Amino acid sequence: MSTIGTKSRFRRKFAAVAGATALLVGGGIATASTASAGPVCPSGYHCLFEGNIGVSVHNYYNSDPDFTNDVFTSGRGVNDNSWAASNSSSGGYESHYYYDVNYGGGLVFCVNPGSVVYPDQLSDDFVDGNHNGQRDEASSLLMRPSTTISCF
Repeated sequence: MSTIGTKSRFRRKFAAVAGATALLVGGGIATASTASAGPVCPSGYHCLFEGNIGVSVHNYYNSDPDFTNDVFTSGRGVNDNSWAASNSSSGGYESHYYYDVNYGGGLVFCVNPGSVVYPDQLSDDFVDGNHNGQRDEASSLLMRPSTTISCF
């Protein structure tokens, strides 16, 4: 069985579970937490998830210009493999995720302090790292003070 075929089947199954989870959590609409802590993310950290919130995670305390050496708790690489994010900034910093290392290639998405973005809220063309869509695309994180950019 090919890795691509396995990954596609996993994504279809995961998409169904993620959609059902989102319906249970917020009636299909994710809402920002009123506290400064995002779900399943330690205070002061910006967290990326390989799957849904609470699944394999990598926590960031500072900006990171290059995800290529970062790994999720599953042991899988973070670069171009994230599906969800949570922001527990204790300093009010937004999490800005970029397509390329060194904050290049344009903004993939951003997350406000105390907020979260679930997999079903991010677009995906099922091709990792091609700068189309938002899931499986982030390669760097820049923490920014409050901006006028619309974030999750």
